[in-house]
Amino acid sequence: MSESTWTIEWSDKLSMSHSEIDAEHQRFIKLVNELNDVISQRQDKVVVERIMGLILEDAIAHFSNEERILAENTYPAAQEHILMHAELINHFNQAMEKIQVSKIRAVWIKTGLEIKDKLVDHLLNEDTKYIEHLRAE
Repeated sequence: MSESTWTIEWSDKLSMSHSEIDAEHQRFIKLVNELNDVISQRQDKVVVERIMGLILEDAIAHFSNEERILAENTYPAAQEHILMHAELINHFNQAMEKIQVSKIRAVWIKTGLEIKDKLVDHLLNEDTKYIEHLRAE
């Protein structure tokens, strides 16, 4: 993987203090960095679609697992978090459709970057809200 100004590095600041969630977030970051690389290298649409598909699969599995963990730990805002996940999945599916039908490189690159930004924003701004609750449990 080439170095890029878009590369996200795992650090303790990103840790949720939960080994299972941290492992999933680390895998997610790896996939996001791969997407950044294929976009910055101007690779073919099929490569971007493949990485986007892996990110979507990863996000669905992670969201499901995270929702289970939040329920087990009686996180008070779990329902709101679940709704955010559903919204992200819906947005992601729409973006995948947009990429699949578009023949314009700039459209699918921009769409891929928007999805990456939404998922990273969710990880950094929403997932971090439950850290203290998990630590207290």
